[in-house]
Amino acid sequence: MPRTVARDLWLSAVLLTCWRAATAQNPDLVLSQAERDSVLASYHQIFPLLGRKAIEKGFSLPLPVGLNVNSLYMRQGIALSQLGLSVNDNPVQPVDWIALGEATSKLASVNFRGDLWVLPFLNVYGFGGKGWSTTTVPVTQPVSFTSEITQQGIYGGVGLTGTIGVKRNWLAGDVNWSWTDLEKLDQPVRGRVLSFRLGKTLKLRGQQRVNFWVGTSNQKFRTETNGSVTLAEAIPPGVADSLRNRLSNYQSSDWYQNLTPIQKRLADSLVAGIMRADLGSTVVNYNLNKAPADPWNMLVGGTYELNRHWHFRGEVGFFGRVQGLLVLNYRFGL
Repeated sequence: MPRTVARDLWLSAVLLTCWRAATAQNPDLVLSQAERDSVLASYHQIFPLLGRKAIEKGFSLPLPVGLNVNSLYMRQGIALSQLGLSVNDNPVQPVDWIALGEATSKLASVNFRGDLWVLPFLNVYGFGGKGWSTTTVPVTQPVSFTSEITQQGIYGGVGLTGTIGVKRNWLAGDVNWSWTDLEKLDQPVRGRVLSFRLGKTLKLRGQQRVNFWVGTSNQKFRTETNGSVTLAEAIPPGVADSLRNRLSNYQSSDWYQNLTPIQKRLADSLVAGIMRADLGSTVVNYNLNKAPADPWNMLVGGTYELNRHWHFRGEVGFFGRVQGLLVLNYRFGL
């Protein structure tokens, strides 16, 4: 169960690192006629398409190609429901007598991204990276304990950003999709993040500029998950001994007596696996539904442009999903 929760945190983290500050359509960067003539005299870029016409209208365009290094930390809650379990080769069955609390996941991730301004208002990009996650899932009934799992994986994806000018500000909308391969899941998983940012760009001296913005993002992933995990992966060693003591007379407990015969057989198999010295010999198959505890969160961030080539970006997310993002961006012409 912690496996799938870790996966969903990965999807959120992977996708949220991939947006970039957009300045191609920012009215605050209007060029004077002398500046336009100076830029156009040496302008030989293939991208963005229609770039020359945009410069003729006074827009100051960023260099079209970007290479980025992104680092992210995230903490997020995942709501779990409709749990089903089985042991080893037996079919999965609903287990409404086992209750789960809200899971919490933490992730650190690094990825590399390349982007291209195809049009003055449209940026496309691809990315790939690696991350490390730790997920805790509280089991609240029939006995309470906390399951924890740590894993790592790789991912990749694509996305696009569109921008428009809004008076003296800019508005950017971004959507991206990823495919994530975690070491403890059999199949890659998919996710999507949609985000919007309203920002402003200020000129400093020379080529230096700063962007700052506020925004919001929404994440989406598949709600139903199936998988398998050994008890050794799901139950920390220190927790196993405590569970064995509390389950020593479980068949006389009220929760067990209220089970159906089929449910009792499953409970017996689970407890037998926990009682074994080798927790790794028992495989638990599961399916469940999950959803972000907070699908939307708020964003605040900024970018410092040292010059046309080097940009530094930071962003934080809050109200539910907590995140911190740092980006180093190098841009060049094409």
